[in-house]
Amino acid sequence: MGARKLEKYLTRQFEEHVSRDSVECEQKYRVARIDRLRKRLLGLGAQTHASGFERNELFDCDDRLRRQGLKLRLRCHAGKVAMLTLKGPRANGRQKTRMEVETPVEYRAAKRILELLDFRVKETYSKIREEFRLDGCSICLDHIPSAGWFIEIEGRPAQIRDIAGRLGLRAADREHRSYRRLIKESTMHGAHSARGVNGTVRA
Repeated sequence: MGARKLEKYLTRQFEEHVSRDSVECEQKYRVARIDRLRKRLLGLGAQTHASGFERNELFDCDDRLRRQGLKLRLRCHAGKVAMLTLKGPRANGRQKTRMEVETPVEYRAAKRILELLDFRVKETYSKIREEFRLDGCSICLDHIPSAGWFIEIEGRPAQIRDIAGRLGLRAADREHRSYRRLIKESTMHGAHSARGVNGTVRA
């Protein structure tokens, strides 16, 4: 199966077989004082689920997925453990809502299969994630080395609003940019800040 056929197959599966339970609805907030937020989260009864370093690789073939608003991501958690995820176009709304299908895979095998089908890594980014569970919601504390700390709350819209309120998160703290965008912008800002007026790099 070539890349174009796989693309059509994935799109068809995505449109025909994804249930409502596979809709991802989440909201990201920027965090200034992570220790205080973590303490408050645990005080609400949140249970630690997982934590560690994540490497994310986004695949595409001739930008066809990007043009359809689809995202194919291979996320490596540790060693050979990985998750292959296909995300659909983002829907309009206060929270980030989009269809999602994912499955655990063996990292090297999955990456080799994608490469044999002419998919290539277009972007990579990494983060350190602490994952919690609270009232049926997934809550992640994410550290992006170049951009700072963030919290993502995934659940139903009403649950997201409730937990955000209990954690003292404000509407002004919402972050609608993706981690990829934040990393790009922080990298560009760092490059500009490192240069003087005449374009020379500061010591």
